[in-house]
Amino acid sequence: MKGRFIMNIVKNIFKKEYMYLGLLTVLLIAGAFFLFSLTVKGLERNDSEALNEYFEILEDEYVSSAREYLNEKGYVNSGVMLNHTTDENGMRTYTLSVHNSRFEYASDEKIEEIKEALEGLSFSDPRCTTGIKII
Repeated sequence: MKGRFIMNIVKNIFKKEYMYLGLLTVLLIAGAFFLFSLTVKGLERNDSEALNEYFEILEDEYVSSAREYLNEKGYVNSGVMLNHTTDENGMRTYTLSVHNSRFEYASDEKIEEIKEALEGLSFSDPRCTTGIKII
C-alpha cells in the first residue's frame, strides 16, 4: 500500500500541466535575474565612462595650461606628458613629466619655482593627487 501511494504522488508531480508551470516559473525567474544584471552592468559602465570623460577634459586643460606657462617662462617646445594610475578606491595619482634641455642649466631654486607653479595649475579634485617630474 505504501509503495502505491508514493508512486501516485510521483506520477502527479510529473503530470504535464505541472511540469509546464514549473518550467515557466524557472524561465521567468532566470529571465528576471538576467535583465536585472544587464541593467546594473549598464549603469556601472555609464558612470565609469562619464567619469573618464570628465577626467580627460581636465587632463587636456591641465597639459595645455602647463605648456602655456612653460612657453611664457621661456621653455618653448617643452615635452609635456601626463600619466595617471587609479587605485582600487578610484583615487588617481597623476605625474606631469616635463622635458626641456634648458632645465639642465637652471638652478635648483628655479626648477622648484616651476614645479610649484605647475602644481598650482593642476586641477583640484579630491580624488586626485599630482606630482611634477622635471627631466
